[in-house]
Amino acid sequence: MIVDVHTHIPTHENEVPDSEIKLDTSMKSGITTKLTNSVRDYLESFKNVDKTFVFGIAPRPWKPKDLVLGNSVGWPKNFNHNDIAYKLSTYNPEKIIPFMSLHPLDPKINDEYDRCVEDLGCKGIKLGPNYQDFPPDCENAFKLYSRLEHDSLPIVFHQGTSPLSHAPLMYASPQYIDKIAMAFPKLKIILAHLAHPWQVDALAVVRKHENVWADVSAQFYRPWSFWNGMRLFYEWGVTEKIFFGSDWPITTPNETIEGLLSLEKFAIDHHLPKIPDSEIQGIINRNAIELLKMS
Repeated sequence: MIVDVHTHIPTHENEVPDSEIKLDTSMKSGITTKLTNSVRDYLESFKNVDKTFVFGIAPRPWKPKDLVLGNSVGWPKNFNHNDIAYKLSTYNPEKIIPFMSLHPLDPKINDEYDRCVEDLGCKGIKLGPNYQDFPPDCENAFKLYSRLEHDSLPIVFHQGTSPLSHAPLMYASPQYIDKIAMAFPKLKIILAHLAHPWQVDALAVVRKHENVWADVSAQFYRPWSFWNGMRLFYEWGVTEKIFFGSDWPITTPNETIEGLLSLEKFAIDHHLPKIPDSEIQGIINRNAIELLKMS
């Protein structure tokens, strides 16, 4: 079973008008990426994937119109990112699993939490403390983690670098996760992107805590960093705690699988130690839903 634990909501429900197409070169270090996309694009990208987790990222309450990855302009105006994740899931409810995103400093956070879980059927949450500009260990965030642990809802944390100048890098450090995992040992946590370029910190936290994993999204297009991070996880014996993730629309699942399978060639071409194929296949086919004990 292929479970993509890291996908973002489309910007449009229907086809993207030419006037609204947005391209970006910062996310992939100079490689052009199309940031605008439709439900059709999403469904086509995931036709060979069994399950996906999909989410937006809640904006900062003091800048509610400033959204990560651009505004979702192609949806009804009364929809927020959580509504979009739910609506997308209705196109293929057997495959697409909606996750909510909340901001711990939002005064209405508990109302939105209840709506997402009870009305929209969200099965987890995505947080990007750097993008959302909140300290991951602040009191309000700990109150949120307590609810999530009680309700057995997993968190996907953005971890590692970001090209956005307003996003504090320190809030995306795995060292914060160590503190959170100690306070909430039953809370299931996924560290996105192997926390690149802090893969060493990520593997230390993943290795230490039973309920902390990492995902392999947004890695393969920086081949040296990718091989180095994967080899570190392998040498420390924690590749079995890496989930498959694509970071769509920045990359597709097919591209990510090809990138994983290309690690052997990279190692051979550069006279480096290999990562066993069994470890790579384990990442591609790992059943995250079962390991996270999601209903």
